[in-house]
Amino acid sequence: SPNKAVATVELSHDMVNALARQIVKQKFEQRYPSGDVYDEFIRFLSGEQDSLMEISYTKQQQKQKQKQKAKSQDNDTMDVFDKKNQLTFAFKTDNYLDMSKNPNKDEARLTLSLPISVPIFEMQYYAEGCRKSIQVYPTIQFLYSHHIMGNYISEEVHRVGKGAADPQKFCADFVSTVFSRAASKDGMNGVDPDGFDSKVIFSYVKQHPQYTLVGIQPGVYIIGIKDQFNLYDCEAHPLHEILQYAADEVGFILFDKKNTKSVDEFGPYFFEQYLLLDALSKQEVAQNVITYYCKHKDKLQHCLDHYDEKQGKGFVCWRFLMNQSLLAEK
Repeated sequence: SPNKAVATVELSHDMVNALARQIVKQKFEQRYPSGDVYDEFIRFLSGEQDSLMEISYTKQQQKQKQKQKAKSQDNDTMDVFDKKNQLTFAFKTDNYLDMSKNPNKDEARLTLSLPISVPIFEMQYYAEGCRKSIQVYPTIQFLYSHHIMGNYISEEVHRVGKGAADPQKFCADFVSTVFSRAASKDGMNGVDPDGFDSKVIFSYVKQHPQYTLVGIQPGVYIIGIKDQFNLYDCEAHPLHEILQYAADEVGFILFDKKNTKSVDEFGPYFFEQYLLLDALSKQEVAQNVITYYCKHKDKLQHCLDHYDEKQGKGFVCWRFLMNQSLLAEK
C-alpha cells in the first residue's frame, strides 16, 4: 500500500482479531475514529479514501443490482398488464355489496374463480416404469396477479377467456378438455422400471408465488391466488363436485374431501402434490417427501399409518408425523 502507516505495520494474530472487530463495527455498526493505525486500515480497505467511508466494496454493485432487479420486476409487471395481455370482463349491478353476501350470486367473484383450460405449468415424472404428466391450470384471477409471466396470455387464452360469460358451459368445456388431455399424456413406459426422474416441461409461473392449489384428479390441478379457494368458496363453485382438496404454497391443507393417507392415492399426501410444491415453492418438506418416496417409501407410508392428523393434514406436519411413528414403534 502507498500508505506508509499500513505498509510498515506487521500484522500479528492479536492485531488481525482486533482489526476484524473494527471492520465489523465499521460495516454493521457505528464506528468512530480511534486515532490510531486502525483508522489507516479502514481507509485502506475502503479504497484509499481520505475519509472514513463504509467498508463495502460491493455496496455500489449491490445497489445497482437492486435497481436492476426492481426495474426488471417493473418491466415484468408491465408485460402482464400490457393491453394485449389483458382480459376484460364487465358486470352490471345496482348493489354489489348485497350481491357479494351470497356466493352463488356474486358474478364477479364466480368469474374470477373459473379456471382457464390452457395449462400454465406442466411437468413430467417417471415412476414405476411409467411416464406421468402433471398440468396446472390458472384461475382467471390468477392471471391478474404478479405471479405469472406475461407471455402466457396468448391468443388461445384470450379465446378461452371469452367463454366465461357462460360459467356452466365454460366449466363443462374445461372438464372435457383437461381430462382428455390428461388421458393422452399418461401411461407410456419409462426407461427404468425401478428409477425415478422428473422435469418441468414449461412454466409461466414466476418463482416463489403465493397461491392455492386445488387437486382435481392425478395430473390435473388448478392454481388460484392466495386464499382464493376455501371450503365455503368451493361449495359455491360450478366445479365443486370435482374439487377434491386444496393446499397453499407452504403445504397447509385448506380442505380435503378424500380423507386418504397414502402416498400413492390421490389426496393431500399424494406424491404429485409434493412434486408441485418443490417445483413451484422450493419447500424443504417437499424435498423430504421426494427423498423418502424414492429411497424409503415403505417407511414413509408406515409413518402415515401411525399419524392421527390432530396437528393437521399433509406432510407439512412432518415433525409430528415422524415423532408419532417413533412413539408407535416403542
